Amino acid sequence: MRLLVVTPMLPSSRSPQFGIFVARQVAALRRAGVDVRVAAIADERVGRLRTPAKYAALAGRALYRAAVDRPDAIVAHMLVPPGLIAAVTGRVARCPVVLVAHGQDVTNAERSPRLRDLTQRAVRGAATVVCVSDDLAERLRAVVDVACPHVVLDVGIDREAFRPGDRDEAARRAGAEGVGRPLVVQVGNLIDRKNPERLAEAVLLLRERHPDATLWLAGEGPRRRRLASLPHVRLLGAVPPERVADVLRAADVAALVALSEGYGLGALEAVGCGVPTVVSASIPVASDLPESAAVAVNPLSAQAIADGIERALALPRDDPAGQAAADAHAVDAQARRLIAIVDRLVGGG
Repeated sequence: MRLLVVTPMLPSSRSPQFGIFVARQVAALRRAGVDVRVAAIADERVGRLRTPAKYAALAGRALYRAAVDRPDAIVAHMLVPPGLIAAVTGRVARCPVVLVAHGQDVTNAERSPRLRDLTQRAVRGAATVVCVSDDLAERLRAVVDVACPHVVLDVGIDREAFRPGDRDEAARRAGAEGVGRPLVVQVGNLIDRKNPERLAEAVLLLRERHPDATLWLAGEGPRRRRLASLPHVRLLGAVPPERVADVLRAADVAALVALSEGYGLGALEAVGCGVPTVVSASIPVASDLPESAAVAVNPLSAQAIADGIERALALPRDDPAGQAAADAHAVDAQARRLIAIVDRLVGGG
């Protein structure tokens, strides 16, 4: 099988975490024997002129790769503009298109009538739409007519990277030796949706019971300046992908208390590392995490988050049920499921 992957995000030296989940899926597809070619944007910068130029270049790359490689199918990540680009490319190449909706693309369609119309056009050109959660599938169907089959399938986590390990050894590698504990870690951009300020408030409340409690936040974003002034918070900046697992394993509790997520793979990555996790009850991944490995909390309440951290501190590391959940969402297993979807399309089944 030969696949063309069209994606607006792929890691680069400037932004090594940008689209890392797409890169991991591509690697898993190749391990499974699929011949994968990629048309991508490896630049997350935006602007009035930069963004249209980037997508025009992506369209050119997709059409060129389709002409040269003659793919059996196209997989496009994000609905607009990549889904539109893939729909046109699929018609030219005469092959089926699988669109993958991740979350922000559906939010965009919910908020903008123009983007809703463009999303409808993209979906109309697809043979199958993949959504990373049931919740996202319901939201997409509420704003556009999804006439083609839809499948719920997240991209999965890298189990080679996100696996249990010794906390103290991970702390040494992550630079956490001597840090105040309990140590709470959240990986994700410092934006409102990720809820970092309320998490920082929760850890401050936790210090009433645990005076040395510390919060590490990995990521960049507009909330950095305000968070940097808090003495119990350490900002790690953009952590290279190869270091994220050690940062998680160094923690006593991991957190993903985002206000919204398309799915929430970061919580599964933390559970995969064997770390008790506090997760927002309102994001889809929460329903896939066993209570023995994760505590679901109301992300709108700092006190609820603090109480959830306290409960998570009592959970064991390397919980077997948590490991089973991580295995079920391994990137290689999810890649095989995607291959089966494409096989049915290519084979006419």
